[in-house]
Amino acid sequence: MRPTDLQSKVIAFLRFPLIVLVLFAHCNFTTISEAWASLPFASQVIDIFSRRVASNAVPIFFFISGYLFFKTGLFSIDIWLKKLTRRFQSLFVPYILWNLLYLLLCIIVGLFTSNVPILGIPINDLSWSAVFKAFWDISLIPDGSNFNAPIAIQFWFIRDLMVAMLFAPVIYFAVNLFITISGKRPLVRYLLFLAIIYAFGYWPDITGLNAQCWLFFAYGAYFGIKKKEFIVAMLPYALPAFIFLIILIVIEQFLPCEFIYRLECVTGLVFVMSLTTMMVRSGTWYVNMALANGSFFIFSYHYMVLGSIVKLLGTGIIPPFNDYLALFIYLFSVAIVVGLGMLLYWLMRTRTPFITYILMGGRR
Repeated sequence: MRPTDLQSKVIAFLRFPLIVLVLFAHCNFTTISEAWASLPFASQVIDIFSRRVASNAVPIFFFISGYLFFKTGLFSIDIWLKKLTRRFQSLFVPYILWNLLYLLLCIIVGLFTSNVPILGIPINDLSWSAVFKAFWDISLIPDGSNFNAPIAIQFWFIRDLMVAMLFAPVIYFAVNLFITISGKRPLVRYLLFLAIIYAFGYWPDITGLNAQCWLFFAYGAYFGIKKKEFIVAMLPYALPAFIFLIILIVIEQFLPCEFIYRLECVTGLVFVMSLTTMMVRSGTWYVNMALANGSFFIFSYHYMVLGSIVKLLGTGIIPPFNDYLALFIYLFSVAIVVGLGMLLYWLMRTRTPFITYILMGGRR
């Protein structure tokens, strides 16, 4: 199999499991009550998986997005504008529609409960200013939520990705400049450069200008601009990346800090890409297009259900009596969201194909 074809399969395969990891990242039950946090074994497993392992999904998505945006290796203002036009349908339209849907649902619930979910404000305090802010950053709403995200919480990823694409000419110039001045083995130097900047967290705290997004998007852009298959470059580092990742995870248990976490993200990207390449190439893992195609819908709708589950469990109605029950609830919650999402996606695709097409940003 040609590297280009294999890489396409790797990207297609990763769409669904990465979305599932996003769901796990959003259901860290150890933060919702003391009953969950005090579990001796389950709390450790859930916290490590949701807070560290699952959080690797977002950098990988940014990396893939950067590669796909620049994958032809050609770039000009005309090409950039054409790419933005296509992303208008695939990213901006779903961003607006899903946030509008979440806002309407929250307002409906607020009419009965007197408090607008997610926004965290009384229904009587909902103003046009708050409505507009809900499409960008709900933390800007006075006395509201502290989430630095739109009302459809998970769409902060799409928001920051769109901002990065608006500044694509700057990213293209910066990556090309680095390639020009780095001499031999630019990939190694480039990866180290990004890892150091990201690990130390030197970045302005401005909504939309996300360090994780820009750096991993730029890392993917490197391979697109150079017209190199990233699976070929990363495959030899599968074992070193795995060993280094385990070391980082162990170190973090004794020395928790953002520096170690960010190094985990960089190392995790190389390991995940290398492992997936080996498994897809050997035929052990294969691309299920039904799951891959439904992944964006699961990503878009999941906070409606998962947020409700988290809130329900936080009330203590279903207490985790022991570690085994806690881990079952943890896994079952994600399974419910995925299963229901695939069912809704199939029903909407068969009964309302045009609406589904618009909500999916033109994705088939």
